[in-house]
Amino acid sequence: MRWASFKSLCCLVLLYSCFFIFIPSLEASITLKITVVNPSTIKQSVPVKVYLPIEVKPQDIIFKEDLEVAYDTQLGSHYVFGEYQLEPKAVLEKEIEINDVWVIRDIDLESLRLDARKIKAGAEKTDVEQSINLICNAIEKRINEINQMQKVAPTSPPQHISDYRYCANLLETVKNDLVKARTLLAQVPAKPGLTATVWKIIIFVIVFLGVFGLAAFIIWQRQEKLSREVGPIEPKDEFASLETDRKSEQPKPEERPSAPGDIEKIIREGK
Repeated sequence: MRWASFKSLCCLVLLYSCFFIFIPSLEASITLKITVVNPSTIKQSVPVKVYLPIEVKPQDIIFKEDLEVAYDTQLGSHYVFGEYQLEPKAVLEKEIEINDVWVIRDIDLESLRLDARKIKAGAEKTDVEQSINLICNAIEKRINEINQMQKVAPTSPPQHISDYRYCANLLETVKNDLVKARTLLAQVPAKPGLTATVWKIIIFVIVFLGVFGLAAFIIWQRQEKLSREVGPIEPKDEFASLETDRKSEQPKPEERPSAPGDIEKIIREGK
């Protein structure tokens, strides 16, 4: 990033100048060093006003000495400010330590990559497969580019911020492409394979019911034919057979000798 792009971060008032230097620290933070010089031959009050990078929020500031933080609604950026009495030719240094917010998390990139792969898989054998493949391949390529850029150590903090802003633009493009891919996939009707499976189940059920009904009809026809050939079968009275068996089991009455009166009766009946 050119030096001109950082002019808004310093303020020149009257006969003093303000400079800043970014110093990366070991705790994933960046230190903003402000140097204020009073080149005048007289003692004077020097105001300090330095704009922070637009990505920095108050909660990202770890250390700011006695400087105050405010927000510029017109520029949409926070800044630090203060006022100090400087002797002639005096130099004042202030430091501000800021969290390194110029990094895109790997977990966020992998989540986007996984979403793209799911959409790509869902578009297989559809009319939009080719279009979605082109979008998802472009997404994969941009995510890989972001990963590669973040693995390379920046030559300077300003370069680090510049690389982050480039990657942030790529990330925004990736998110927009995912929306396009989801919209295309949502317009695709149900897969033909699913419809064919449903029809196969319906046809199987119809054929099964037809075969079952035909078998039942054939069995009924055979029973009708058999009943006509044999004739009606009278129902068997089980109670009558039991009564007959019971009577057959009873002992027969003993025969008593014929009396004379009985013989005469038989002779009369014979005449």
